[in-house]
Amino acid sequence: MNKDFPLALLRDWKNDTPEEVIDFTRYDLPAQEPADPEPGNHARNRSLMNRINQKGTRPQDKPVPLDQLHAGDRDLLKRRDPDLLGSAPE
Repeated sequence: MNKDFPLALLRDWKNDTPEEVIDFTRYDLPAQEPADPEPGNHARNRSLMNRINQKGTRPQDKPVPLDQLHAGDRDLLKRRDPDLLGSAPE
């Protein structure tokens, strides 16, 4: 987590699988809290969601290989941590 985004990665280190993004919210893009599960039945859910959320409540919340994120998302990650994707930003 940093001032630009929180990022959570998952990998099976025993089987040496590639890292997958399971949670990623860009603070520079519009985000919203998830809707209440049923009208009139308020939930105490304060999760901001815009890219991928680890709770998996939306179709787009499936884990994504780190190198298959949107180009703009990869650029943001490269600027913040050049080693994360294996190369420095251009």
